[in-house]
Amino acid sequence: MNRTRSTDALAAFIGALVSTLMLRGLDFGHAPWYISRSSGLVAYVLLTLSVVLGLLLSTRSPRPLVPRALAFDLHQFISILTLTMIGVHAGILLFDNYLGFGPAEILLPFASDSEPLLTAVGVVAAWSLVAITASFWLRRHIGPRAWRRLHYLSFASWLLSLVHGFAQGTDTAIPFVSAIYILSAAVVAALLTYRIGSRSGSRTPASTVSPQAGPGNRESRRLASRAASD
Repeated sequence: MNRTRSTDALAAFIGALVSTLMLRGLDFGHAPWYISRSSGLVAYVLLTLSVVLGLLLSTRSPRPLVPRALAFDLHQFISILTLTMIGVHAGILLFDNYLGFGPAEILLPFASDSEPLLTAVGVVAAWSLVAITASFWLRRHIGPRAWRRLHYLSFASWLLSLVHGFAQGTDTAIPFVSAIYILSAAVVAALLTYRIGSRSGSRTPASTVSPQAGPGNRESRRLASRAASD
């Protein structure tokens, strides 16, 4: 089964690569630029939501705001969705003839001549999110302690994404977009403060997850319980 999935993934990657090479010569006008801007903002919102769910999941509380099993399932799903939108955000620039981005500019930090520092910040944030999301499937191989430590990178990835979007984003001047960045920063900061305070103020074990806590299966409840115990 694993071999079949690997073969399918390899075939999909080769197909996407061939299609990209065939379509790069076409002129799509300003469409790639608009798609990149919108998908980047959506990716940031999803990333913020994933961080918020992670904080809720790991906060010690006898009455969690979101059932832990549900929060864990959503956290994993939104992480994958965030990576998908990041792939669209960066990959669509291959078809922007004005910027002239190639694979190196998208995949490697400081390879771009267009605002190299801020672009590198976005590239590093994206790669760190790849590692964090992949850890969901590598957890049993790397161990729970390494898995939890790796997830602390989520805060750095989110902060780098905030800097990348706010400082380099074309739409930051729009009040609605600026409000998204400011509000998201306030929410994450408040939840992080609450998490630190709840840990230092009480050492009582977090409540266990009941079978009716959400659609998460037994594995989700077990992982959620361990995440909360960190």
